[in-house]
Amino acid sequence: MKKKFVVLFVIIVITVSEIYAFGIGAQFNFSASGVFAPGVALVVSPSRSSHLAANWVFSDNNPGNIGLTYDLVPVNLPVMRFAGGSLNFTLGAGLFANAVLGDSGSLGSGLRIPVGFSLFTMNNFLEIFAHIAPSFGVEFIPSMKLSRPFYPVALGIRLWFN
Repeated sequence: MKKKFVVLFVIIVITVSEIYAFGIGAQFNFSASGVFAPGVALVVSPSRSSHLAANWVFSDNNPGNIGLTYDLVPVNLPVMRFAGGSLNFTLGAGLFANAVLGDSGSLGSGLRIPVGFSLFTMNNFLEIFAHIAPSFGVEFIPSMKLSRPFYPVALGIRLWFN
């Protein structure tokens, strides 16, 4: 009986607090440094402070470029509050992995530092966000070398379910 009570208590606490939140959305990616072509991403957020994005680049001269990013964003400071939401400053750290397909293919990964703003509206159901993520990494294919630093920018929306 005690186990059932504990499980029920944990489920109630998680569902009524922001310990558990699930977000899904999309973002448009482009580069402040001109390193890569613009693209779109599906964004899945298992919590308010962690975000996973699967990126696809669309370009006539590029047969394919896919990437994954994972960011932890522990800093989410309210800049302004209003009825039904807030504007927040965000800062975090993350990882990326990129694969460029085709004749000039490459494979690389590295670290990123996402810095941006999030606007929560509709009682924190809708999030509109923008961030720049200075990124530093290593290219593994076609040869091992440090990649040039680049500055991806993302503009997107997320719907939150909690």
